[in-house]
Amino acid sequence: MKLRRALVALLTTVTAAGAAAVVQAPAAHAATPDRWAFAFMNNPVPPAGFLMDPTRQWKSDNIPDSTVSPLVVGRYRVKFPSIASANGVAHVTAVAGDPRWCQVWNYFPSGADQIVDVQCYKYTGAAITPDWSAFTVMYSTSSGPLAGPGTYAYVQGKSTGGTQTSYNPVGGVNTVTHGGIGTGVYKVWFPGVGTGVQDGNLQVTAQHPNSPRRCKIDNWIPGGGGLDVVVRCYDHTGAPADSWFDLTYHRARSVYGAFNPPKNFAYLWTPGFPGPSNYNSVGSINTLSGAGAGLQYVEFHKVGYREGHVQVSGHKSGSDYCNLQNVWTLSGAVVKVRNVICWSPAGTPVNPEFFISYSSRV
Repeated sequence: MKLRRALVALLTTVTAAGAAAVVQAPAAHAATPDRWAFAFMNNPVPPAGFLMDPTRQWKSDNIPDSTVSPLVVGRYRVKFPSIASANGVAHVTAVAGDPRWCQVWNYFPSGADQIVDVQCYKYTGAAITPDWSAFTVMYSTSSGPLAGPGTYAYVQGKSTGGTQTSYNPVGGVNTVTHGGIGTGVYKVWFPGVGTGVQDGNLQVTAQHPNSPRRCKIDNWIPGGGGLDVVVRCYDHTGAPADSWFDLTYHRARSVYGAFNPPKNFAYLWTPGFPGPSNYNSVGSINTLSGAGAGLQYVEFHKVGYREGHVQVSGHKSGSDYCNLQNVWTLSGAVVKVRNVICWSPAGTPVNPEFFISYSSRV
């Protein structure tokens, strides 16, 4: 009888624990992406384990507990708890009013956590030096076929060509070609995602473990059922240079690949504005206007809900590059990006060409 009572007590405990686990577990994602996270690192010189801006961070497990720790000057270790994986991509955009940029240094799983190391640099008039900076950062990983509207694909391209990580929504093989094209030039092929027109949005981030690098989209050419993208990478002087890079394409989906949620997201490409590369998920408007030398002011209407995220990537115009002058704000449901700011390698403002993408979590 004692043994029976003990077994009943044990089963009751296990059942209760299981029920609690069901209640506490994050909602399952039925479609791409498997795991994702975004954040705004709002303290350029943070203490170790600093909780990043809680109004501009979220993760696929619905727990806003992402932190950052400084390593050496200009280098940060971002920790996205409980979303570790081995097949994702990361993006980062500097947030500063002077000529500087941030790049991915490295990313890797550490136990249950996903680590993204970020390195930031500034132009000082004589040289490029590592420096502390605010920045936006995101990570996303996907597998299996894509369900729902739109499309989403990515690659982590190697400096010598080929891919380290890759996702294709229809099971195709993404490729990165480098040899014979030129220093710092890469041709990326995303099969199965093209519509025949330049629609959707692209984001690219340089990745290098020991040298300053910047990458941008030089061209994107839809055709043959897929999408050709030409990526060009440069060193701090603006000279072509080989580099690893992370490239994401998304159309009618968020920049991290998910849909419904989020229902609220938007993007645009300045040379194609207001054409098919200008998208607002609730059918409202996006606006774009000059705000001074090298500055463009962007508004995304009726999609501004917390928590949200912005990434910016340069387009064309040689080795010029773009970042955010200030963090975006919300006015009602309007996202106000004041401003995207673009620079020459010599640190002077230039007329911007860029891709910008905003995604909320809802």
